[in-house]
Amino acid sequence: MKLTSKILSVVALSVFSQVVSAIPFTFEGRSLAMGGVSVATADLATAAWANPAMLTNQRPGDDFSLLIGVGAVLRDDDDLVTDIQDFQDADDRRQAAKDLGDNLGEVSAILDMGLILKSLEEKIIAPEVTGVVAMGKAFDSFAMAISLRGDVIAAGAVDTLSCKLGAPNCDIVEFEKQLTSDSYNILNIEGVLATEVGISFAKDFQILEKKVSIGIKPKIVDIQVFTLREPIINASTGFENLREEDTQFHLGTFTTVDLGFAVDLSDPFRLGLNIRNLITDDFDVLGQTLNFDTEARIGLAYRNRLLTLAVDYDLLENEPLLANPSFDGLKTRYIAVGAEFNTFDFAQLRIGASKNLASGISDGAKDTTLTAGIGFWLGFNLDVAATFRDNSIGGFIQTGFRF
Repeated sequence: MKLTSKILSVVALSVFSQVVSAIPFTFEGRSLAMGGVSVATADLATAAWANPAMLTNQRPGDDFSLLIGVGAVLRDDDDLVTDIQDFQDADDRRQAAKDLGDNLGEVSAILDMGLILKSLEEKIIAPEVTGVVAMGKAFDSFAMAISLRGDVIAAGAVDTLSCKLGAPNCDIVEFEKQLTSDSYNILNIEGVLATEVGISFAKDFQILEKKVSIGIKPKIVDIQVFTLREPIINASTGFENLREEDTQFHLGTFTTVDLGFAVDLSDPFRLGLNIRNLITDDFDVLGQTLNFDTEARIGLAYRNRLLTLAVDYDLLENEPLLANPSFDGLKTRYIAVGAEFNTFDFAQLRIGASKNLASGISDGAKDTTLTAGIGFWLGFNLDVAATFRDNSIGGFIQTGFRF
């Protein structure tokens, strides 16, 4: 099995073998297809995660919604997986040449392995899997929703690199010994699982002849962490150890709250603000600190019966929900744009794009992500979305009802 598929299967197994889990940055099918915009475009089905204030901005006649969805994203901005596979291929050539007594071929393969190692520093692979369930209900004077979310975010990077050929005490014999050792060139994988259950409430008011909505979402979060260290020379095997007790840690449970605002600036324009995790916390993971921090995103949307256009922007730079400082390159600060074209309320075509503006990230992580998707009303909702850029791909599918 290729390394990419193996890592994704590990993350998926971690999600669905645990209780429903969550992370503070979220996506679902409609939002993902529209580049990630959601703060001023969410509906009764999705507002629990995007902006609780948007619970009061449901479609006319929609007083109840149920949503169930699942998705996955694999980010390999700097092509780490290909480098690891090339390293393993070069090792296969080294072993074959050694078996044949081909000294020149063996040295050539060793040098190739060394060149590949030079490119591995600071490269990160980051898979994510998500499952969502939400039920929303609008009443005459307020709206509410109950939501559960299941996410895992994981990351992998290579550390404990072997010596560099020509350095002191690193001749060709020692170089080969370290290249082929299980003690060097280690793929370090860390993942976070967090159980989130939330209840959202929203109410709208008329202020200066404008509709102003305020929403709040208290939630309980339970955090678990898994870790795994595997030499890249055989990194496609051994992941079954992930289920052993010594690779999993229960960090604890805490309560926090999200706060949302939405203002109808005029008939077609709406401004939204979502502040997540107003109560923060931090946890110790093997001597390193995992921070559960506050996030804030603002959004502006234009909408009519046939078209929705929106832009979202992160007001804060978001650190990854991982303790190991090797994964600091995963921090985010997105600007996202998206559009939805409505066809007789039967089908919605969606497109979008997003760009990570965070400081100190790799050039690959700065590439623009393109998204697209489609939604159908078949007596029930069916939404499908995809996201892609160089070396990164993802998708989401969800279904539900509204009436």
